[in-house]
Amino acid sequence: MVKAPKMQHSKALRRKRRSRSLLALSTTALALPGIATADAPPTESAVSYKISNYKEDDLSRREVLFGDLNRYDIDVHQFKLVSPLGRNMAINFDANYETLSGASPWFTTAGANGEPVVNLSGASGIHDRRSEASIGARYYLENGSFGGNIGYSEENDYRAVYIGFSGERHFNSDLTTVSLGFSHSEDEIFPTDAEIFNRIINDDKQSSSVFVSVSQIINQLSTFQSAISITEQTGFLSDPYKLRDVRPEDKKQFAWSNSYRRFFVDADAAWHTNYRYYHDDFGINSHTADMSWHQNVGKSLQIVPHLRYYSQSSADFFTNIDNPLNPLTEYQSSDYRLSAFGAISGGINFILELDKWIVTLSTERYIAKEKYSAYKVSQPSTALVKYNRVSLGFDYSF
Repeated sequence: MVKAPKMQHSKALRRKRRSRSLLALSTTALALPGIATADAPPTESAVSYKISNYKEDDLSRREVLFGDLNRYDIDVHQFKLVSPLGRNMAINFDANYETLSGASPWFTTAGANGEPVVNLSGASGIHDRRSEASIGARYYLENGSFGGNIGYSEENDYRAVYIGFSGERHFNSDLTTVSLGFSHSEDEIFPTDAEIFNRIINDDKQSSSVFVSVSQIINQLSTFQSAISITEQTGFLSDPYKLRDVRPEDKKQFAWSNSYRRFFVDADAAWHTNYRYYHDDFGINSHTADMSWHQNVGKSLQIVPHLRYYSQSSADFFTNIDNPLNPLTEYQSSDYRLSAFGAISGGINFILELDKWIVTLSTERYIAKEKYSAYKVSQPSTALVKYNRVSLGFDYSF
């Protein structure tokens, strides 16, 4: 639940004293988890609001044996307030509110030709809301900073309490920054309609994560960052809403993230490229590569086209056809998120600065298919996602 530090475009855009090259270098459309950036304490307060819509493509009747075809439609509202407290401290408050409707994969069976078909839960019965709030503070030293946050999230069938701490130290005349962080979450699960569908009534899980990152300013036109994060989840990790989903109660995750930024003076633009390797002991390995071009247009507008590729192997216990006769002690899951697949996404962002205002419009199209995978796909999933995402954000400094 705790989100690792990311490079934030709003801070870079607010500080007009920074050069256009640094502005473009520090703005990112697709930041990777675990990568932190050094920054000075804010000199003014800033408030942000963003509304987003995430809409998955419906499945076809050929893919679904029975049930609704409509998949998830999610609206998200995000609010953030950052304010200085004295000369060397800042506080921040975050609040999120989501509404969700649609159908999700329930179980898979073999169709008439032996190929897997998915059975969806009824869309009319899935309506959920999630509320989240967190508060944090950061203290800035002459050669670094440290801070923490605490938060709470609640849904109709889920709640979580989380904390996070991080710190950074600058070296080499502030050209090198080393960052460390830790987060922990305590989650409680209480599925709806548990007695009707023979689901668990109540259970819990825990998640702890640590990261270390190194950021290096190569010269006035380029930067490089690298980060390693390790996460362990324990407790109930299965999906209670699937007919048969049994997963191990311990999961260790490793991720190595890298980021390179290069500003081109003649073009008045910056190229961002990121790569992330991921591994967990469910048996999943994945690679993520993305790039974006941050083009300054005049003094107030930045246009950011971006492209991303993702590929993962399947979990050791993934199956694309459920076997309800397997004992409950045998791991199995038909969750498409545990299958081998590849995905391509892309979009374009528009960032407009108007005095104390920043307006951001973002669009994205995502398509997942087994043929895009860099790994061998022995059991293709029938429920891979395609979606559109659009968001509109406003930042105001005062």
